[in-house]
Amino acid sequence: MKRWAKWIILLALFIMSIVNFADKSITGLSGIHIMKDLDLTSTQFGIVASSFFWLFSIAGIIGGALSDRLGTGKLLAIMAIIWTIAQSMVLFVSSLPLLIFSRVLLGAGEGAFSATAVSHISKWFKPESRAFAISIINFGNVVGIAVTAPLMVFLISNYGWKQAFFISGICSFLWLIAWLWLGRLRADNSFEEEGSKQGNKQVKNGKDVWNALRSPIFILTILVALIAYSIIVFGLTFNPAYLIKVKGLSEQQAANVIAISGLIGALLGIFLAFCSDRLYKKTQSLWISRILFTGICVILAGILYALYPLVNGAGSIIIILSLVNALVVTINTLNPAVVISLLPEHRGVMAGTYYGIMSSSGIVAPIIFGKLIQESVTNPAGGFDASIYGMSIAMVIAAILIFLFGKPKQRVTKERESKLVKNF
Repeated sequence: MKRWAKWIILLALFIMSIVNFADKSITGLSGIHIMKDLDLTSTQFGIVASSFFWLFSIAGIIGGALSDRLGTGKLLAIMAIIWTIAQSMVLFVSSLPLLIFSRVLLGAGEGAFSATAVSHISKWFKPESRAFAISIINFGNVVGIAVTAPLMVFLISNYGWKQAFFISGICSFLWLIAWLWLGRLRADNSFEEEGSKQGNKQVKNGKDVWNALRSPIFILTILVALIAYSIIVFGLTFNPAYLIKVKGLSEQQAANVIAISGLIGALLGIFLAFCSDRLYKKTQSLWISRILFTGICVILAGILYALYPLVNGAGSIIIILSLVNALVVTINTLNPAVVISLLPEHRGVMAGTYYGIMSSSGIVAPIIFGKLIQESVTNPAGGFDASIYGMSIAMVIAAILIFLFGKPKQRVTKERESKLVKNF
């Protein structure tokens, strides 16, 4: 297989990641127009927004398991078909139930994307370069928000919100056409972790999966993922209001702060992922290069995020948010690499379960944030600050737990007595 093939595959998944986040953000960008055209109340629109997550988490878990059976390439094609249908059908939506149906369908189709994309790209990249590859896919999320948002706003303002949804569906369809060829490419070697090379026998014992899912490493990784995703959710939902109502920025200033800090954070995250890969290549230790590295990122993110309520001015806020975003991006890049390493031969179900549980934070966290903010009517900053400090404290506690209990002792599979990775 030509060496350029893996980079073409990575580029394709990067583009799909852009489309993925553009699809997620378009509902919020067109919210005012949707409410006006369909005569919706704020509560009804809130139901539309939350309906995306109704099947998102469970689809991620089921999709991850299916990818081990159907193959990640085929599952990515199926998801692109669902995205195309869900977005294109909005052109004909004229009622609330149909709009909700389209959002639920899109959520079901996108739930397994991250897990499937990570599982697919891990077949093409060796463990020592895998974090960098995953960080590129994650970078597509930032591009999907920062770059496509102005384009979508232009389409919504000039052609209508339904037409913007339809064009988004066309983008998914064009990606599908390209993937029908690219998806047939196969890596010369499906790279496994070092420890798995010591035995080539396929593990089929369901107990191995269960042992991996209840291992301290997986539990701690999930804990960190839930908190990190809560920070992302806060950024997508309440941070704009926080910047405007509490920090005193204008809408345009708030938008610029979010875009700039997101872009800088993503670029720094790619650099940190590269450092983790270099450390893995040098030490061949998953504990040092992935788990301990993640723990350091977690505690730094918690400390820096606690400074957020204390700073003012666009420049200072950009610095803090850029650093926090970089650390959160790195955490979300290294976590999947750790999870897959627990059971490489079942990478699909491991990644799917991880992303499925992680994304459930998107359902619960906004409710908690909203409750805290609503109860602090007399002090507008109180609820926002309480949410931020709560996540900061949770990050620090999670980091301490990683340092105390995160170092693995042995492989989770019964059939293999070898260590998960040499010098683990």
